[in-house]
Amino acid sequence: MVEAKGGFWQLALPRNPNGGGTFRPLVAAVLLIALAVGPALAAEKKTPPKPMIFMGVKVKPFHGQYLVLKDVNIRARPKTKAKRVGSFKAGKRIDAVARAAGAWVAVREGGKDLGFVYDRILLPLIDGTLKKDLEGKTLVKGGASCQYRIRFEGKSQVEGQVFEIADYDVFWDCLDGKRKVKFRTPMFITEAPYQLGTKRIFQISIDVLDIEGGYDDIFSTTLLYDKDKNRVAFDSVSIKKFGQTPVIKEIPAKTVPQALRAAVIITLATWNKSAWKDLIKNFP
Repeated sequence: MVEAKGGFWQLALPRNPNGGGTFRPLVAAVLLIALAVGPALAAEKKTPPKPMIFMGVKVKPFHGQYLVLKDVNIRARPKTKAKRVGSFKAGKRIDAVARAAGAWVAVREGGKDLGFVYDRILLPLIDGTLKKDLEGKTLVKGGASCQYRIRFEGKSQVEGQVFEIADYDVFWDCLDGKRKVKFRTPMFITEAPYQLGTKRIFQISIDVLDIEGGYDDIFSTTLLYDKDKNRVAFDSVSIKKFGQTPVIKEIPAKTVPQALRAAVIITLATWNKSAWKDLIKNFP
């Protein structure tokens, strides 16, 4: 279910067949300019890929998955008047191996080069599946230190939409001062760009449930994973009295697992003393 609430678009989605729904804010993107080097991925100079030849056309190598939004023709060259060599039906998932000038992608299937498709009627996708749990440690200078484990729980179909959300549980084992606290937070990443845009920017949210002891009190930290710029950026928190702007606002991330780790690291830095006081009270 999608509904507007308090100026935000929110999704009520089941976490599993036996679970209830969790409201998840979809907030506007506010990408931050400064790039901070984090532990998720060492900083490196980005070397442009060497051009390749695809069906006689010089193109830039690129790997991405897309969902066809409406029936589309496949062309022999990246031009609308080029020879039609095939077509895709709406709902088809395709793999792009290169980009061409003029918003075209080169498509390959089963090792065979098929042709060029105009990307304005394609929806970029990622796969949020994890083959194994992600474990690590993180800390905030002068604040809490935590061990975490990210576990993939499955996927949720978004009602009325053409994409899914990948669901996770984050298990925290933290030390705040002399107090230890263990708790679980739901986490998700949208497998299609937020607001269904053409840019490959995907929303990640981590929710602290029942904060302040209320069933509907959910403290969410929202982040944005920019797949083309290979970084995760802090966006917002849903309850300002529990949140703060993190010192490190962005962390490099090339893959979904790296993006999830980066989201956990940044999220920990957004929880202020009031949030920890409530966490210790509710999760002794």
